[in-house]
Amino acid sequence: MQKSSLALGLNGRKLTDKDIFSKSDPYVVISRRRRVEDGGWTPIRISETIKDNLNPRWSEFLIDETELPGAYEDLKFEVFDAGWKKDTSIGVGHFSICKLEHANKTGTPLPIYTRGRKNRILQSLPGPNISLLLMETPKTDKRLKCGGEIVVRSFRMDVGGSDNGSGSACPSQDVSGGGFTHPGGHHGTPNVHSPQTVCPPQTTFPPPTDADSHWIEEHGDLCNLPDLVLDIIAEYLEPKDILQLLDSCPCFEDFRRFLPKYQEINGEDFRKEQHPNQRDGDGDCDGINPEKYFDGPEMNQGAKSIKLNFRWKDQGWGHRKGQVWIQLIRNEEVLADSRKQFHELAPHEYREREVVIKEHPVVDLLKRGDKLRFMLSVGGGGGHYLTVKNFKVVVELKKY
Repeated sequence: MQKSSLALGLNGRKLTDKDIFSKSDPYVVISRRRRVEDGGWTPIRISETIKDNLNPRWSEFLIDETELPGAYEDLKFEVFDAGWKKDTSIGVGHFSICKLEHANKTGTPLPIYTRGRKNRILQSLPGPNISLLLMETPKTDKRLKCGGEIVVRSFRMDVGGSDNGSGSACPSQDVSGGGFTHPGGHHGTPNVHSPQTVCPPQTTFPPPTDADSHWIEEHGDLCNLPDLVLDIIAEYLEPKDILQLLDSCPCFEDFRRFLPKYQEINGEDFRKEQHPNQRDGDGDCDGINPEKYFDGPEMNQGAKSIKLNFRWKDQGWGHRKGQVWIQLIRNEEVLADSRKQFHELAPHEYREREVVIKEHPVVDLLKRGDKLRFMLSVGGGGGHYLTVKNFKVVVELKKY
C-alpha cells in the first residue's frame, strides 16, 4: 500500500514584473512552519524556473502526508524572480490545505502580496464592535500590494494509498462556493479574494452585533481574510485580544507567535514618611506596617520568573526598617506573599536592589486574570523614611 500524498498543480497569474528589459523568471517555494520557538519556515518543495513569463505553469508537486500540516494550518507560498546576482520576491501568501482544495474546486485564484507604501489599509476591515477580534485601526501601516495570483489547477489527495483522487484533505463542511456558514449562523457571499475556510463545528463565537453581522454578510468572517492581512492585524493587537482570538477558533492558532515573552511593569518614584502616630507593633506581629505601593495590570499569561530592579534608601540613620515586596492577588484576595522569603531592609545610603523570584508561589500560582500587588513598609518608631526610585519589574511569561 502506498503512503497518502498530495498532488498539487500550481500556475502563476498576472505576476508583477520585476525585470526591466524582459519579463520575470518566476519559481515558487512551498514552506511549512517549523515546530520550534522561532516560528520560522522550512522549504519542502521548490519548482523549476519558468523563463520570461508572468503566467507560468509549474510542474505538479507530489507531497507526502508526513510533510503536510493539519487541514487548517498554513503552508507558505512565495514566488521569486530568478536573477543573475540575487532572487527577488514577487509575492507571498499563506494558505491552508483546505483553502487550496477549495480554490481548486471553485477556480478561485489565491492572491499573493508584497508590502508597499504606507497607507490606511486596515480601515476597510470590520466595523464598530470587533473588540473581541480587532484593534483600533492604526493611522498608518504598510500597505499590502498585490504581487499577482496563484491558481490551483490540480488538487488530488491520495488517501490511504488510493490514487483515484477522491480523497478530501478537509473535514466535512460546506465548501460549495454558494456561501459560507459563520459559526454564529450567518450566511454571506464568498470573498472572491480568499477561499472559504470555516472553523470546526464545535467552535462558538459570542453573538455578533448588527454592525458586525452587516460586515460579515458583505465581506466574510475573519478566518477568510488573507493571512498576511491577519499578521498585520495581530501586530497591533493587545495580548488579551490575541488570547480571545486563540480561544475562539483554531484558525487563529498562528497568532501564538505574537504573544510577548516578557511584560514590564514600572512604579512611580516616592519618598514616604512614617505616619506620626505609627509605632512598632501597630502592624503585623513582625513589627512592620504594610501598605500598598501600587497594583500591576491584570496578567494575561502565567510566569516563569519575576525580576525587580530599583534604587532605594531609608532616612540615613538609626534602625533600618524599610521593605518592598510582592503579593499575588486573585479576586482581591492575597494568594501568596514574597516578603519573608526575599527579605531585605533598605540601606542608609542609595543602593541598587535586584530580586529574581523563581520557584515561589507568587510565580508558580500566577495565572491569567491575576495581578501583582507591590507592597511597602516604612517602619515604626519615629523618624523613618523610605525612598524608592527607578522601580522596574520584568515578568518572564509562560507560553500560552
